[in-house]
Amino acid sequence: MLLPRKNRNMPEDDESISRNRISGIEKIRKAAGTAPVNQKYIIIILSLIAVIALSAVLFLYFYKGRASGGQVQNQGQGANIVTGNEVMPGSGSQAMRDYQTSNQTLKKAIESYKSGFLANAITEFTEVVESNATDRDKAIALLYLGIIADTKADFDGAIRYFERALGYDKNNPEIYLSMARTYSKMNDFENAAKHALQASDMSPADVYPMLLLGNINFNLTRYDDAIRFYERGLKINPDHPALLYNMAMFMFKKGERFQALEYLKKAADSDGIGEIAYKSYSRLGAEFLESNMFDLAEKYLVQAAKLRPAEALAHYNLGVAYLRQGKNGEALKQFEVAERLGQDDTEILENLGESYFSLKDYDRSLRSYGKVLEKKGRDVRILSRMGEIYYSQGDLDRAYEAYRKVTQVQPATENARIAYLNMGNILDDAQRFDDAIKAYESANAIRDNDDLAYFNLGLAYMHSDKPALAVNAWKKAAEINPGNIKARMMLGDYYLQKGYPDLAEKEFQEIAYKWPEDQESTFKLGTIYHRQKDYEDAKKAYRRVIESNGSSEFARKAYINLAVITSAGRTDENSFKEALGMVQKALQIKPDDPDALMALGMVYARMEIHERAIESYYQSIKASRDSKMTAECYNNIGKSYYAMKQYKRAIEAFGRGVEEDPSNEEIRMNRKSAVQAYENELDR
Repeated sequence: MLLPRKNRNMPEDDESISRNRISGIEKIRKAAGTAPVNQKYIIIILSLIAVIALSAVLFLYFYKGRASGGQVQNQGQGANIVTGNEVMPGSGSQAMRDYQTSNQTLKKAIESYKSGFLANAITEFTEVVESNATDRDKAIALLYLGIIADTKADFDGAIRYFERALGYDKNNPEIYLSMARTYSKMNDFENAAKHALQASDMSPADVYPMLLLGNINFNLTRYDDAIRFYERGLKINPDHPALLYNMAMFMFKKGERFQALEYLKKAADSDGIGEIAYKSYSRLGAEFLESNMFDLAEKYLVQAAKLRPAEALAHYNLGVAYLRQGKNGEALKQFEVAERLGQDDTEILENLGESYFSLKDYDRSLRSYGKVLEKKGRDVRILSRMGEIYYSQGDLDRAYEAYRKVTQVQPATENARIAYLNMGNILDDAQRFDDAIKAYESANAIRDNDDLAYFNLGLAYMHSDKPALAVNAWKKAAEINPGNIKARMMLGDYYLQKGYPDLAEKEFQEIAYKWPEDQESTFKLGTIYHRQKDYEDAKKAYRRVIESNGSSEFARKAYINLAVITSAGRTDENSFKEALGMVQKALQIKPDDPDALMALGMVYARMEIHERAIESYYQSIKASRDSKMTAECYNNIGKSYYAMKQYKRAIEAFGRGVEEDPSNEEIRMNRKSAVQAYENELDR
């Protein structure tokens, strides 16, 4: 993303509007794989998430580490809520029923397995297999050995143990189910389904074959078959947590959100305090947060955090729920807990950096990102974000260094190009214009067809007083993107500033023709005609501005300028009345507008209603914070007093004008004239 630059714009005439920088930091995020934010013609790149207090916050889904579903962006708040579509395996550890046996070695082996002493268990189960134990006991021992191999991801070895177990006992459904689970992990879904069906046929009251068959079909996107197996399982056990949870995932897939939420609630109630309850509460919180039902989101995420008080992700998600409700204090507490618990979790730390950034807590944001860089020192997305934060803090040196590292980590890439653009913006802010130009040129060397890059390059040339190069850069920007009105407008402004009104007029005419709804170009045409005393064309341009949008800022200025022209061109009552009406319309757009109030004073002065003129000028002074405008108002007050032959008051007004703007020679000359007139009056 490009950084927003400080407002250090081109010198302008009073009737021109301000020109701002454009930037592109957002593009580095797009290249790095995050959702882009709208680019704006502002100074630096605004953040991810752009930039409402909450827009940069990512809501992490609770089921980390598995293949997740797509990100669902909440359009109302600008936050990404990762909801996922995973199904629960139901028995990932291949849990076994209690086998009754008189074989003491087998009993001991099973206890070792349950206690987690797997090395001892392997030795003891092997001893059973190699002994004169019954075929049933040997099958059980081989079954456990297969499960242990499966736990160690030795799937081929697990299958060999299970096949040996079947050689001793073909009537144990646990063996078929365990084989099905292992085949499923190997993505051999055909064999997985075959063995799961065999297990179900042998043990029709067991829900786990139905659960596994449902999961297999779910993963194969055979959703109708999946729902059929889940429903068969729920007929066996209507309160089975994993089946209820997986039914919820299926309903989400079908778009039946209300039913999905009800299944999640049932799954949580059935599981109580287990993993499925935690995941169900977390998903419920995410869903209600996405729907802006913040009270319900908070309710379920609080329950999730209570179930997993040592889980950083639970506290992070709850913090996001608080943040979305504007409960920044509570959010900060949860984020701090998440940061403490997630010291080694780069994903949590990265998202905490975003959340702190949305709270404008830049120090904490930098701290979180810094921890990420300790583990992922070459992450250009983090470097870019840190550069943006440093820039926001005004630390240009560190911001520059962060972007420079991006160019070193990924030279000659799009990320490097955006980093060079940001470096150029930073250097331009620091008034190191030649270095800024080099940075922009480095960006263009990577990709030479970015109109925004040439636009910024033109600004750097302008700041370094290289007008020909500035003009060429803006022309190149317009050539690359004929729809880039900003480059054309900058050309017109620059021509006007440099004293080439004919070139400026031509540019603005072409803009007004191509973009007839653009008020700025038409207004500026009016100001050019106005300065050239071509009042008829000026009035036509101003009226077109008003016709386009009579309540805009340009319309306000057009009304004021029309009033000035109208009151100066004719001295009949109707023209003055028309001029007063235009000023009143300007004041309706912006009450207490100092420009309009000064124009009102000028109209009254031309009508020779000097008391009303003076009153309007003083109102303008009260509303204005510009010393030059204040000086001009005092100058006009002095003129009105002079016209009323109140020379002493005129001298006082001119004196105040000189104090406000000592460089205004006209006011000094007027004061001298007033002094002379006052002295002549005293002589009489």
